Amino acid sequence: MLRCMNILHIDSCALGDSSLSRQHTAAAVARLAAAHAGASVNYRDLAASPLSHVSAPLLQVMRKQWNSAIPMHAELRAESLLSASLLQEFIDANIVVVGAPMHNYFTPSTLKAWLDRLLHLHGDLAKRSDSQRVMLVTSGWGADDPQQAELMHNYEGQLTAAFKSIGVRHLDIARADMN
Repeated sequence: MLRCMNILHIDSCALGDSSLSRQHTAAAVARLAAAHAGASVNYRDLAASPLSHVSAPLLQVMRKQWNSAIPMHAELRAESLLSASLLQEFIDANIVVVGAPMHNYFTPSTLKAWLDRLLHLHGDLAKRSDSQRVMLVTSGWGADDPQQAELMHNYEGQLTAAFKSIGVRHLDIARADMN
């Protein structure tokens, strides 16, 4: 029995509709959904609904190193449940389309907060399908400038390394054209 295509669409640019990465992720997801009748799309806008950064207590809970010295208050419990939910969204997706603009030479903090949760829960990613694909849609500025092009190449390499470290084998990068 064929299972329905499940697409996870992640946007992280704070520029809203004028963002190139958002425009390109939307187009990619639309093409994928059209190619797979009945596909489900789960959309998460990390700029509109930013995640908190991983705290030491949350990190201990995520790594299953929690002990009674760490108070399990409602906020920490909610963050832990959210982290588990984010991980499950990722595991359930056949294709993950990630808008990853380079902001001030780095990953937007909103995207980093999401990645931190996946990277720290990587042991649970064994449940993920080996056929899962991740499509990174990167954007930046000055692609005509060799120094800027090298910065983008390095940025994409860091993102590639992060996803490969959690077992993603099928990763494509599409750089949004600034022209």
